Amino acid sequence: MKRLIAPLLMLTLVMAMPATAHVVIEPPEVAAHSYARLAFRVGHGCGAASTIAIEVALPEGVSMARPMPKPGWEIAIETRALPRPVSGGHGLVREAPASIAWRGGPLPDAHYDEFVMMIRAPDQAGATLVFPVIQRCEGGAQHAWVELAEPGQPRPRSPAPTLRLGAR
Repeated sequence: MKRLIAPLLMLTLVMAMPATAHVVIEPPEVAAHSYARLAFRVGHGCGAASTIAIEVALPEGVSMARPMPKPGWEIAIETRALPRPVSGGHGLVREAPASIAWRGGPLPDAHYDEFVMMIRAPDQAGATLVFPVIQRCEGGAQHAWVELAEPGQPRPRSPAPTLRLGAR
């Protein structure tokens, strides 16, 4: 009996690992039209290589995003012009962030970490926002977390992190 327990335990752990290995957003749901803290949890490097950059593309509709600084990491923000200005709480906003990147580290493969930003969620209750992420690692390796889940299909191997917008 003991001979069966160890292999079954190992199989259970291996099957559970893919669910924690992806880049995911915490929390998975926020209220529409709210300010929310999002943590992009990175569970591993690229093979055995350490992570040296996390680049998050922000979906249309997110008009404000502010990254949290991390010691040892530099932040780069790219913006895009908005079709029309929106109220940003401190006046009119004419540009929105298109992407936020943290570069530096490194984050060893044996550890996990979170990359945090605050956003203003769009007023689209019931919508799901997609945040494609590129994870860059030492030695030029990278992993693109950009695949979208299709209804009725198995979960993709490299799913993009998603955020559901609930009622206000």
